[in-house]
Amino acid sequence: MNGPGPGWRHPDAWRDARAKLEEGAGRFRAGTRGLLLPLFTWPLLPDAVIEIARGNTRGVVAAALGLGLPLLALRTLRRGRAGDTRRAAVLMAVATGLVAGLGAQMGAPLAVLLAAGAWAGTRLMYDGAVPEVEAPPPPAAPGPLDEARARLSRIAAAPALTGVTGAMAAVLDDLDARPDRLPLARRFLAVHLDGLERIADRLHAGAEPPPGMPKLLEDLQSAAEELRARLRAEESAALDIQVKVLAERLRQEGYA
Repeated sequence: MNGPGPGWRHPDAWRDARAKLEEGAGRFRAGTRGLLLPLFTWPLLPDAVIEIARGNTRGVVAAALGLGLPLLALRTLRRGRAGDTRRAAVLMAVATGLVAGLGAQMGAPLAVLLAAGAWAGTRLMYDGAVPEVEAPPPPAAPGPLDEARARLSRIAAAPALTGVTGAMAAVLDDLDARPDRLPLARRFLAVHLDGLERIADRLHAGAEPPPGMPKLLEDLQSAAEELRARLRAEESAALDIQVKVLAERLRQEGYA
């Protein structure tokens, strides 16, 4: 008497084969998602040629919309984002209603009925066929100092520029805290970053630092520290004015 076949002895093999088959079918279904939508409109191609030959502008517009909207529905459907099936169904309904009303000159009730059928058919075909995902959140808008920080990080890769890049990073930190002070330092940042980038490029290319380079870097670092001190002095002066104004108001109101 024959024993059980290999499939019965190895049920895991059947499960693996079934899982691979389902995976392949899922990939095929996702790859062909929505391709039937424009195929449904192929009769409009010869109709468009006939309407052009007749000079029927209304028919040409109806055929163009009937061909174009399903293509837009296809593009929408293949994105696979949440709600795209509903959007594609609406586009197919609009295309069907316009072709029926404008091209075939059917009555409004019949055109609406056909549009509803196209909407329902699209939903039945593609609802739940492929998991839809939420649209990714838009990228955060770049900050006013992001470019300067990116340039400074590339410059800091040169060990010889560590001191001046540290001073520049401190300036950027202060400007991050008070972005309204950025216009005062914009030209300073442009000039210093441009010069330091050229120096860093030469150093990366293998150039030997000239004798005057340490003095130049010292001057650039001093200028950055002076700018930082000036910005902080302006903040201190603004705070002093606010304190005086508040003290005067309290005195006028009789609270001090």
